[in-house]
Amino acid sequence: MNTHEIAAIGLKLDLERLKVSGQNVANLSTPGYKRQIAVQSAFSALMPPDAQIQTHTDLRSAKLQATGNSLDLALPDACFLLVERDDGLQALTRQSALHVDADGVLRTALGHRVLSARGHPNLKADDLAALSVNAQGQLLQGTEAVDQLQLVQLKAGASPQALGDGLYSYVPDQAEPAAMHAPLRTGHLELSNVVPSQEMVQLMSTTRHAEAMVRLMQTADDMQATAIRRFGENS
Repeated sequence: MNTHEIAAIGLKLDLERLKVSGQNVANLSTPGYKRQIAVQSAFSALMPPDAQIQTHTDLRSAKLQATGNSLDLALPDACFLLVERDDGLQALTRQSALHVDADGVLRTALGHRVLSARGHPNLKADDLAALSVNAQGQLLQGTEAVDQLQLVQLKAGASPQALGDGLYSYVPDQAEPAAMHAPLRTGHLELSNVVPSQEMVQLMSTTRHAEAMVRLMQTADDMQATAIRRFGENS
């Protein structure tokens, strides 16, 4: 592997790190967003075409913000809502600002259908003002429990893959029904767990490394040009 190839691999990985950091910064204000961590593979695995950065999800909890909305939920650590995407596949999310659409379907802020013990909650459109969720995840209309949200928690060591739009991959073998050791906090939303100063340090470090890779390529070009010139002079 020559100098140009090494520098090219370094630049490719730096661009992927910058993409991850940029995504984190862009979601500083997104409720329930979990920071993505770029993890580099061992050097032996960085040979073309396999050079890549793996991303892991930082599941650490963040601060809560009171909203007063009875359908805003702050979930316990490692606990997720089970939702259905537009393509019919199931996914996990911690973005739990819920609402009911005109058809009585319970959805997340981005429109994903929230799954319950009965599949999709079938809500009475004429009584939505009395709709709420209690600390155990039961869906209430007034004082009557009409359904139970599907809440799951990840097993130890599981790291869900981020799918975008606040969704994470749902692998049944890596999750189980939430034991609810801690109650839901209704009328609250969990903020993003991204730390701005941490991301800025990461961005600066990655940018400087990318600049070093560019200088390495320029130095290699200069050395090659000098060698060719001297070869021509001596031939």
